[in-house]
Amino acid sequence: MPKKIRRMRTFVRTASKSMEKKLIENAKKIQKNPYLIIPEYKDKYSEKVFKKTKKNIDKVNKYKDDTKILEKLSNIRDLRGAIAGSMLLANSEKAPYLAVAKIPTGDITYAQRGKADKEKMIAVQHFDNPVLRILGIKDIALKKKLHIYSWDAGFVSTGRETNPPKEFLDFIVKKLNLKLEKNIVSCGDVPTDLLKRSELFKKDYIRIEWKSNDLIIGICEDCAKSNKNTLFELSKYMISPDLKNEFNIDVIGQVVKDKKKVFQTEYLDEYFSGEINDLDLIRKNLKQREKNLKESGEKIFILDGNSYGTKKDEFIKELKPNKYEKEGLELILEKVDEPVVFEDTTPNKVLEYFWKDYGLDVINEIINDLDMAEKIYSLKDAPSELLEIALNYRQRRKILSQLPEYQSLPVIAKFADNIAKTYRAFGEKKALNEINNRPDNTKAKSIAYAFLLVFNKGKDKKWQFSSVEIEYGEFLKEYAKKLLEAKPDKYHNSLKELLTASGSSESIDDFLVDNQ
Repeated sequence: MPKKIRRMRTFVRTASKSMEKKLIENAKKIQKNPYLIIPEYKDKYSEKVFKKTKKNIDKVNKYKDDTKILEKLSNIRDLRGAIAGSMLLANSEKAPYLAVAKIPTGDITYAQRGKADKEKMIAVQHFDNPVLRILGIKDIALKKKLHIYSWDAGFVSTGRETNPPKEFLDFIVKKLNLKLEKNIVSCGDVPTDLLKRSELFKKDYIRIEWKSNDLIIGICEDCAKSNKNTLFELSKYMISPDLKNEFNIDVIGQVVKDKKKVFQTEYLDEYFSGEINDLDLIRKNLKQREKNLKESGEKIFILDGNSYGTKKDEFIKELKPNKYEKEGLELILEKVDEPVVFEDTTPNKVLEYFWKDYGLDVINEIINDLDMAEKIYSLKDAPSELLEIALNYRQRRKILSQLPEYQSLPVIAKFADNIAKTYRAFGEKKALNEINNRPDNTKAKSIAYAFLLVFNKGKDKKWQFSSVEIEYGEFLKEYAKKLLEAKPDKYHNSLKELLTASGSSESIDDFLVDNQ
């Protein structure tokens, strides 16, 4: 069945002169020839169906100049009432107020005359509109299973047979703004041989087969418009008793782009009813196919439609991750027990997808320290950055394990030691955070400024320090740099030298733990 016109909503407004003139002109044409609302036909079945309709029209037409009788006839709900109302409009030559009906094709203006159905009044008053005139005989056509075709230059019934005139097909191709090649109508991106055989292409596409006319329409996802339902654009110019049986509609595309045809098109009821457009149909189907694949439970790796089977390493290689992402992906994907399907993605997006479930375990597996893993995992950085921190921490922890370990260091010594070890474990960014946590005294602030100079951040933070602290900081810069770069066996002495140079009298020898 054709797309249903939703219930019309109407309101009234003052008629413009041009619209009033147009409706009156059409009314006069209907008064002269009321059969304009009836499609042409050549078959016996259509002739039989419309013979009764024409008789009813004739009963109205013989009173076309009798206003009183037309007033009574205009209260009939069917097509007779609409024609009588139009004739009243022709006789009065006035339509100061017009009703406006809201339908899916837009706002339609018409003159309210009598009590005929709004659809019938609109059809009669807009008989020259190829979409609206269909409304006048829609109920008859559906009840009697007629095939009706309406276009700018014609209005035809082919009876029980689906047999649109060539002029109608040419009109439809032009309206759809597509390209015609033999019996293939398409956006031009999908090769016609693939369209004909319903085969996969690098672009997903919608394929509409008009079975009785051996006509195939194809539109790729790139050309599908978010405001267009191609079937509705086509079917609004025709009436078919069984539209779903007349058209086959498929979305050609798969999550895995191999040579096998293993797709099934869903959401067709929504598409036939006009609830979704071409783009919706394609995307909803591809999303559903991806969901079906994921729910299959089979662990395979798919990227941009290409399947790597169970070959995790090839999948990761195709993502082109950096060295930190690579190790993280290897660990995470080993833990995942479901299909891994991604389209147009990045290594970090893959990591993000699984990070909530596996991120903490992966970091702990890298550094083998749950407390530290939880601290790293809690940071608000992207998974790629957290992996970099964890892997650098693991790399630097070997160095840290060789550095002196202290217990209960004095305040200034502990401050300098924390900066140096944080830098080695987490890098400059985290070391700068430690500098911000400095004790509030001149010696500590001078040491802080010295480290800022080493990190080339002194100029940005200079306003936070006094002239004395700045002067001492410049003096201590080389001592701070030496501590940051000191080898494990030189670290303790470098720390002592920095403290001594800062004027601190704190001795740190007694705070070394026994195993150093």
